[in-house]
Amino acid sequence: MVYTLFRCTLLLSLCFGVACQKEAVILFQDDFETYPLGIVTQGPWTTAGKGTVRIDETKAFSGRQAVQLISGEGYVNRAFLELETVFPLSGNHYFGKLNMYLESASPDGIHWTMIQSSGKVAGQDFSAEVRYGGQHHKQLMANYDTQGVKSDCWQHAAIPIPEGKWFALEWEFNGAQNQMKLWLDGELIEALTINGRGEGCVENGTQGQWLFPIVEKLSLGWVDYQRGGGTRKLWIDDVVISKKKSPQKSK
Repeated sequence: MVYTLFRCTLLLSLCFGVACQKEAVILFQDDFETYPLGIVTQGPWTTAGKGTVRIDETKAFSGRQAVQLISGEGYVNRAFLELETVFPLSGNHYFGKLNMYLESASPDGIHWTMIQSSGKVAGQDFSAEVRYGGQHHKQLMANYDTQGVKSDCWQHAAIPIPEGKWFALEWEFNGAQNQMKLWLDGELIEALTINGRGEGCVENGTQGQWLFPIVEKLSLGWVDYQRGGGTRKLWIDDVVISKKKSPQKSK
């Protein structure tokens, strides 16, 4: 079932109490059970890249269906599921949550992204993307990239992404504070908490600052920025966008 911001607003106008307050913090959620099998062709989602994004029944965290994504080598062959309908948000601050099954991560040296928020930076003449993905030895990392000025910054963690099983990811993007956090199976990865700066930058047009965008779009899936990494196959299920952090559940 798909819940939208409109539904949450309507529920607030009809009821009060703990149950309705809990519902109100959810801005959007999707378990992908209502879509026809095959290539994703209907809203609220769009797709990006020459990779494959489809609804299938081969794996699911809950119910019978999930989104299967197959990406190839290099940016052009990315496989992204993208959402714009709930953005921008008041306060430019939100939590996201999903369950993922990844057959195998990109090999050592290939930089990848799996979660990305993007948009224009307030008061500036450039756009930015804040990302979670990985690079070295299949380990997780945070990344900041800009268009209009040249900044490409990073923060690494010595924690590998799980392979061959379902796992839960939750993230927080707080644009007002230039802060981001990532949880893996309910555990905060402290090494990937960003407060305005990371470990370093390849290009440094923002003088090391991670100036967050006003989020206009969320992208979920996989992109390898270099060639030589082969094909990635993964599944995403049970996406939730909310105003507050919600408890993780694991299988």
